[in-house]
Amino acid sequence: MARKSRKESVAIAKTPEKQSGYKTAMYVRLSREDERKIESDTVENQIAFLKDFVSKDETLDLTEIYVDRHVTGTKFDRPQFNQMIADIRSGKINCVVVKDLSRLGRNYLEAGDYIEKIFPFFGVRFIAVTDNYDSLTSNPSEDGLIVPLKNLINEAYAKDISKKIDTSFENMFKQGIFLATTAAYGYKKDPDDPHMVLVDEEVKDIVIRIYVEFLTGSSLSQIARGLNADGILAPSVYWQEKGVIHKQKYTNKWESKMIRRIIENPIYTGDIQIGKTKKCYYKGITKPMNREGYYFENHHEGIVSHEMQRRALELLSINTQ
Repeated sequence: MARKSRKESVAIAKTPEKQSGYKTAMYVRLSREDERKIESDTVENQIAFLKDFVSKDETLDLTEIYVDRHVTGTKFDRPQFNQMIADIRSGKINCVVVKDLSRLGRNYLEAGDYIEKIFPFFGVRFIAVTDNYDSLTSNPSEDGLIVPLKNLINEAYAKDISKKIDTSFENMFKQGIFLATTAAYGYKKDPDDPHMVLVDEEVKDIVIRIYVEFLTGSSLSQIARGLNADGILAPSVYWQEKGVIHKQKYTNKWESKMIRRIIENPIYTGDIQIGKTKKCYYKGITKPMNREGYYFENHHEGIVSHEMQRRALELLSINTQ
């Protein structure tokens, strides 16, 4: 059987019947790259804009607001978007309103599937305000071409902005600018300079203890057991208590791999190695890079000497238990 074109699919898609009191969802999305744009795209302003629009349309009853922050538009596996789809399936929602088509998504094919197939299948009215698109009143012969074209442009924009951000970060790596959102255990971010770290005096001695015990014959697992026995908070739990991270899925247990990372990381000597991994903003994926990155000496105050770490690394190549 010949495959139907996208235009043909639009023409035969079910159009929601006109009614009053649409159970309306406002969907708002803001990615990290969008935060670099103009003020009108903030979450708060998107919500205010959509509330004003819904309040002026007598056929729309605001039922729920779904907000995805810091989520790329090139993928549709988003917490609040998934919840909205679940509510559509349950019948709670039968109308979706977004500021523009790019808020729904920047993936050409998937955005098209939702607009042309999934929403019509569930009888959901879809409105993209600033793009002047309303599935209730759309003309398939016209919008069947315009909407896919806009989705294609949105995807191209996402690719372009990803390249620009990647180039910007690469330039900062070359300058030795520290970009990590959190500092390594034993350090904390400098409140006056987000690209600098300061020694965390509260756990500095724990880092020194790890090096001393390893250099005097203790294995990685022995060191971990000793820290656990003494009730020393594991890094993730310590960061939670300090408000640095907010996930609650970690257990307070030191492991050998944590000790290894502390021994291997040059940050404890005052040096940094950056740019070994990078964020692919187009797909929202962090991937390892096959390179050494950039190494900078004397970036900040060290906790252990270069000689101490050199000896520990030599031992580590022998003692891997």
